[in-house]
Amino acid sequence: MKELKIKLFYGSIFAAILIILGIFKMQQITLSVIVPVYNAEKYLAQCIDSIIDQDGKFEIIAINDGSTDKSLNILQHYAEKYSNIKVITQKNQGVSASRNKGISEAKGDYIIFVDSDDWLEEDAFEQILKQLKKDSPDVLLTAYYDVYDKEWVKNTRGEVAANQVQEEAKFPIKKLDNLSLFSPFYSKEAHSDLFYSGTGVRGQVFRKKFIEEHNFTFPLKISLGEDDFFIYRSFLVNPLVSIIKTPLYNYRNRIDSLAKSKNVITENRIGLAELQQTKEYKSAKRRTQMLINDAWLSWTILGISNLMRYGEDLTQALEEAYNNYNTFTLYNKEERKSCRNLQKLRGILFQGNINRSL
Repeated sequence: MKELKIKLFYGSIFAAILIILGIFKMQQITLSVIVPVYNAEKYLAQCIDSIIDQDGKFEIIAINDGSTDKSLNILQHYAEKYSNIKVITQKNQGVSASRNKGISEAKGDYIIFVDSDDWLEEDAFEQILKQLKKDSPDVLLTAYYDVYDKEWVKNTRGEVAANQVQEEAKFPIKKLDNLSLFSPFYSKEAHSDLFYSGTGVRGQVFRKKFIEEHNFTFPLKISLGEDDFFIYRSFLVNPLVSIIKTPLYNYRNRIDSLAKSKNVITENRIGLAELQQTKEYKSAKRRTQMLINDAWLSWTILGISNLMRYGEDLTQALEEAYNNYNTFTLYNKEERKSCRNLQKLRGILFQGNINRSL
């Protein structure tokens, strides 16, 4: 009888342990880290190391997009060493196709996008998983560091400044400071705050089922602003959004990135036109459409800045900027007061003459 009681006692303890382990497993959130890779041998090891060293249960899906340098060799080395790294090789199709491939292969509960020349802070996943468990959001936005190297500073701030900065100068982006957990259904200014947050998709986390439910993909016809296209579509379906204001991601601001090219204005006119054809944009309220159009003007302003840095003629760019500016005649003066970038563009086009009407 005593032996039976002992067996029952230990049996109940064992059962309780199994239940606890089962609950723990159910509560454990898995992450899929999608890393598009194209000729990134200079930065790739730092990127992958920063992910591998994170806590939590995750997989890394690295898409080698037809690299011609040693990127594939580096990825294969990591894949041989770590079982949670999957390397996919495809012919060069661009970052959108790479991310789409990663989404289709992802097995995690949530997806996070990391570019191959960027890297994560040491405790990034610890903070991300804690927030995901707390809020169960559709989209988790995290703040990030802008990281400038000497080459970038030299080309934008001069030789003297370049000699005075570190090899990598980090500046925290504060654009998420005014945002908090919300659903746009219940927050009057939510869309405005989101569209102007300037997050892109780097370091941002999306529920896999949320992406699948709405069939979100990155646009293949756009070479610039494809991440804005993706995240704006996400915002337009009123997701539950959660915010981490602490920078967890390091964005390498490179002088040779596509965003620093001379054709930004033209490329992103195409991007906005594509976004305006989506069902999410077409079904959005008038003011929401206006805010998207205005937020997208940041690309026009950036394009003018790039051309000035290259010493290029601005005639054609300013003409296109003026045409973009004039599209806002659709809205009245009261509505246009909410358009932050429109006011900046007005200053560029009319040299600060704020009395000139649209």
